[in-house]
Amino acid sequence: SSKLPSAYAGSRAPRQLPAMANMNKLKGLVVMSAAVAVTQVSRAAGRWRASWAPAFSTLGAGSRPQHSSTNLRSGWSVSGAIASTSAPKVGGIDAQQGASLAAGVVIGAAARLLAAGRRRSSQPCAARGVAAKAEGEQSAVSQIDFRVGKIVSCEKHPESDKLLVEMIDVGEGEPRQICSGISEYYKPEDIVGRRCVIVANLKERKMAGTPSNGMVLCATKGEEGDRKLELVDAPEGAEIGERIVIEVDGQVHGDAAPPNRVQKKKLYEKVAPELCTDSDGTVCYMKSPFATSAGPCTAKALVDAVVS
Repeated sequence: SSKLPSAYAGSRAPRQLPAMANMNKLKGLVVMSAAVAVTQVSRAAGRWRASWAPAFSTLGAGSRPQHSSTNLRSGWSVSGAIASTSAPKVGGIDAQQGASLAAGVVIGAAARLLAAGRRRSSQPCAARGVAAKAEGEQSAVSQIDFRVGKIVSCEKHPESDKLLVEMIDVGEGEPRQICSGISEYYKPEDIVGRRCVIVANLKERKMAGTPSNGMVLCATKGEEGDRKLELVDAPEGAEIGERIVIEVDGQVHGDAAPPNRVQKKKLYEKVAPELCTDSDGTVCYMKSPFATSAGPCTAKALVDAVVS
């Protein structure tokens, strides 16, 4: 037979996955049902033995049920008990009726377990769906780790006139080294001691040969040759290393993504076009402000500006 086209073959496997998962669940339920059935039959056999033993002791050897190698705990085979038509009744039920009732109990228990298993298998997905609707999806901006930092030292880059090399305390024990292209707007001594906002979950890279572990946020406005730039300020009362929260309506401010994922999925590039300052100079994602425990982050000198 001819092979399927690769496009069809590639799309077929994912559609089979749910059916395979359901089949595995069904197999597990059948095994569990069988185990429960065997246990119930064994217990029933024990009860039958206790009830029928006195009656059997009054019978002749020829009228007793035949012993079988497949006997249960009672010492008598179920088939032997059913075959015995001369055995007396106990509680108004003879051996054949008792065996039929026991089989019905076992089959009914297995059916109930299968039905319950199907209900349980559908509940987790439904529960997750309800929770997702109640809480909302994680916002794209919350996958970026914006942190309050403090510039503890700064110097010119040894290989580039456009770059400054800052050492920034973000509450990690040791300051981070970050390179920024702001030497045209600031001298190193102008920014030492300032509180700033950094992007903390970017993958480390080298800028003109010097490692840079993050990015300092700045507001910019104007075209080349007439561009203005302002460092984004974190409020004085904000704790060093505090994560900045941006609440987006209908979405959850969740955990930040790891640096590898940020780079691979270009997560920062997806939110960057929506970073700005509003008419009051408050830094926002869309219309949601960058909030800290001490108030919003700002770039007061540049309103309605781009933040990057």
